[in-house]
Amino acid sequence: MDKDKDFIKDGLDNENIIKIVKKIRKIIETPCSKQYDEKIIDLQLEFSSFLERYPILFDMATRNDTFDWNFFNYFMNMRSKIINDELTTEKASVIVGQNAFDKYIKKEK
Repeated sequence: MDKDKDFIKDGLDNENIIKIVKKIRKIIETPCSKQYDEKIIDLQLEFSSFLERYPILFDMATRNDTFDWNFFNYFMNMRSKIINDELTTEKASVIVGQNAFDKYIKKEK
């Protein structure tokens, strides 16, 4: 496997990542007696290996009101392109970064 795709060696495929994120979102969005911070602690324990392997995705999935399924699906699509040798990790990073900047930072100015 090429060094550019080392992240996939011991990782999950996109389908399993999506399943985990859906489980996390369901917990975050389901009303219960626990406060948001308590839910996060529980999720960190329950999904500790996911948190360790994919901290950015865990952070993205556990955001209280700012989770964006469209951006998440876009992110996973870019990951697929890297896996399928359609894009390098470096190129995908530049594209995703620019897209996030345009959507979230540029919009605020």
